[in-house]
Amino acid sequence: MNVTSRAVRGALSASVVAATVAAVSLLAPSPAEAAASDCPSGSLCVWDAINYTGNRCSWSSADSDWTSGSVTCSWADDRNIMSVYNHGTSSSYEGVGLYSAAGYSGYLGCVGQGEKAPGVSGGPGVKVRSHKWLASC
Repeated sequence: MNVTSRAVRGALSASVVAATVAAVSLLAPSPAEAAASDCPSGSLCVWDAINYTGNRCSWSSADSDWTSGSVTCSWADDRNIMSVYNHGTSSSYEGVGLYSAAGYSGYLGCVGQGEKAPGVSGGPGVKVRSHKWLASC
């Protein structure tokens, strides 16, 4: 009976350790999530690499020309956007419209508030030059 009790306790201890490790791994953010969390609250953030890595640009308001606007994204002229996170918080806006040209021309699509897109490895990304907050996507 003593051997059985030790065996059961050992099995239970191993189960508790395994469950604890699993729970902690669920709570710990992945490297990509940790990088996305660097995006300031209320902002649109874009990266030139997948999984929210590489160079990042961020805006808290609309910008009609990423290469010469109030916030300059130095790499946007020659590199594609590979990751995006709309960390917007305003109840007035549902999303951010992305445009391929300056002056909100060449509508590409809308990124809803709270949406993250880590990109696809080997994917081409998309060339973006301006954006604005939209009441609806």
